[in-house]
Amino acid sequence: MTMSATRAAGAAALALLVLGACTRTEQAAGSTVTASQAVMQAQTNPTLSTTDAYFMDQAARGGLAEVSEGQLAARQAHEAAVRRFAAQMVTDHTKVNTDLDALAQEKRISLPTMPSDAQQHMMSQLQGLTGSTFDHTYLDQQVALHRYAVDLYRNEAKQGTDADVKAFAARVLPELEQHLREAERLGGHAGS
Repeated sequence: MTMSATRAAGAAALALLVLGACTRTEQAAGSTVTASQAVMQAQTNPTLSTTDAYFMDQAARGGLAEVSEGQLAARQAHEAAVRRFAAQMVTDHTKVNTDLDALAQEKRISLPTMPSDAQQHMMSQLQGLTGSTFDHTYLDQQVALHRYAVDLYRNEAKQGTDADVKAFAARVLPELEQHLREAERLGGHAGS
């Protein structure tokens, strides 16, 4: 298998892992709780539709993962361009996370404080890597995470029910699309 085929297969598997984590159930305090139930339980005053609350939950988890991975990559990446990209992810996603937190307070919804299990697993995979292997794996993860984020934000911007949440998604979407293009360019995924 060629290096690009191996990377493509790895990226595809990673994307499935990320997407699969969004629909699976989690064990919490000995009882199974679905993602939508967890979202509804997180609301102090259920003022949002399940879809809008789910978007905010997933956006928060993704933003937290981006900042954590970006901080690691800004320190550990082999190539200067990858370190710069990672530092930009930390800056951009920290701002988006702050804006999302403010929106959540306005909507009276509690956001998660940690990335999903799958996102944490991705971070732990990165921690053991060095050199160009680290760079390639980080960029593959960034492509997969940003593809998911672009789809998530695009769907909310088009189909969300709360005007403020829809506007937030629409405002952030172009930035995420730019992140995706840059991750693809750096990782050699352009046009894939």
